[in-house]
Amino acid sequence: MRHLFGLSPADVTVEQVGEDLKLRPGSVGTVWDSLSGGTQITDLTDLSGTPITAITSDSNSVVGFYGPDDVTTLYLDFGLAGYRVLMQATDLGESLADLQANKLELAGGSMQGPLTLQGNPATPNEASTKAYVDSSSVTAANSAVSVHTAAGDPHGDRAYANSQFLFRSGGTLSGALSLPGSPTASLHAATKAYVDSAVTVTSVNTKTGAVVLGASDVGALPSSGGTVSGNLTVSGNLSVTGVGRILFVRKTSDQSITSSTTLTNDSQLVLPVVANATYTLFLMCVFSGGTTGDIKFDWSVPSGTVLRWSDQTGTSGLNSDPDVYSAPGGSTQVAFQIWATVVTSSTAGNVQFRWAQNASDTTATIVRTNSYLQLTRVA
Repeated sequence: MRHLFGLSPADVTVEQVGEDLKLRPGSVGTVWDSLSGGTQITDLTDLSGTPITAITSDSNSVVGFYGPDDVTTLYLDFGLAGYRVLMQATDLGESLADLQANKLELAGGSMQGPLTLQGNPATPNEASTKAYVDSSSVTAANSAVSVHTAAGDPHGDRAYANSQFLFRSGGTLSGALSLPGSPTASLHAATKAYVDSAVTVTSVNTKTGAVVLGASDVGALPSSGGTVSGNLTVSGNLSVTGVGRILFVRKTSDQSITSSTTLTNDSQLVLPVVANATYTLFLMCVFSGGTTGDIKFDWSVPSGTVLRWSDQTGTSGLNSDPDVYSAPGGSTQVAFQIWATVVTSSTAGNVQFRWAQNASDTTATIVRTNSYLQLTRVA
């Protein structure tokens, strides 16, 4: 199965021009199997399934393609010396949901079809096929159905009969059921003697007697968690509540500030964090404005939280340290990127992006639609 790569808000081709990032549609790159060296991968298709050997960003600078079968990690090379970009398949969430919906829990469950074994068992703990049991030697057991006895005549009392007999539609016996002999047809009930003489089982994973199989006995992953040693395919959405959880918010409308240098909460670029956790932060802010007003920004965080940021120029600071970017003038839109580490203390709350004009200007500074903020919990 080919996996989808790209098409997320971060999968765009850009070029740094001074302090600005410019979208670059039509950028052509090659695909490799390692961060450096390695082998170029040419078994690719575009979004319509047409084979390609290299990838080209579309008119909106967005990258999207399908990789080779069962490959979930690739590296893109756009010709920058010694630099490749890691890409993870973006459809892994769907594969995990499909596995969750269709797997058999290790704690037990109901099969929806037959289970076919690879052959007859060779060791005591292996499951047995019907053919193996049917072909094994059988020692007939002599038993008789216990005779129903009751004081008086119970047959006229329906309530008594209901409590003493088993309905033909099924039910639960309160005692042992003795059969007249060994089964002769596939659907006959089998006596203990028939099963014991045909297949001798003394233990299952060192368990003896009435054996209850657990997750470890059949090699499945318990619902409480564990380690998967092979590939994991998810066909639906993947929901994570602890380490590994990704929080994302995209600005769906423009927001403007005019003639004000007072830092203001962005109306949409805000995400919640839990106490005693560590996150990585990424912000892509697309904006426009006059060359006088420009844009400045900082961050509001919960009490005790340490947010250390770095921008694309190498400048770094804490949440309360403002950063400034120059506006291009007119309606031209430019973008800047911020990376940060967020370490919360004992107080949960919100990480809030705040911004304003750096100098008061009657020409509005506007943070544009499709700016986005992403937090990934790492500890």
